[in-house]
Amino acid sequence: MSEYKRNTIERKGVVILAGGDSTRLGQPKALLDFQGKTLIELMVSLLSEYFSMLTVVTDRPDLYRHLPVNFTKDIIVNEEKSPLRGIHAGLSFSELPYQFVVACDMPFLNLELIHYMSGFAAEYDAVVPRIGKYYQPLHAFYSRSCLGVIEKQLKMEHFKVTDFYKHLKIRFITAEELLRFDSRQEAFVNINKWSDYESALKILTNRQRNGYKTGGGKVENT
Repeated sequence: MSEYKRNTIERKGVVILAGGDSTRLGQPKALLDFQGKTLIELMVSLLSEYFSMLTVVTDRPDLYRHLPVNFTKDIIVNEEKSPLRGIHAGLSFSELPYQFVVACDMPFLNLELIHYMSGFAAEYDAVVPRIGKYYQPLHAFYSRSCLGVIEKQLKMEHFKVTDFYKHLKIRFITAEELLRFDSRQEAFVNINKWSDYESALKILTNRQRNGYKTGGGKVENT
């Protein structure tokens, strides 16, 4: 059993958003190959070291039946497809007070950073990395207290995730804090097109060559 799982006392949940159409790739990005593992297999393997409940939001659960995860679909379906709908579905699926929400196309997640962020989650509606004017809304903790605000936002057809931040009590993770865990900000690498995928494979090769341990080192719960 990993140190992360051994030191996890409370139930912790993660929501993986896999409902996008991947139009620029022409195939589901979660199924891209990373040295014999699909991207989502890589992510699930890493995240299960820290989280006891993993939920994939998708309208194609048949693609991921082999994974040790729960599945749910968007609840609000009469609006434009958006990550905001997926966040709503994931938070609604579980009674956990808050969960980590992540896109399905982020191969270099850092458990030490996620663990650090989780330390603020109980006191805020959201915990979100921010570098200057730029947010990482799909690498963030969200509370169930966000559900009502998200529903109002969707009814107004405001589909950008960050548009509802002004209604929340948020703990922003600063660039200085991020540097302590991820100096190259590789945790936020995501894949939208083939050139992104090729760049990610190069990063993976370099990390292996340099002996970088995926997910960071050991952490001790505080």
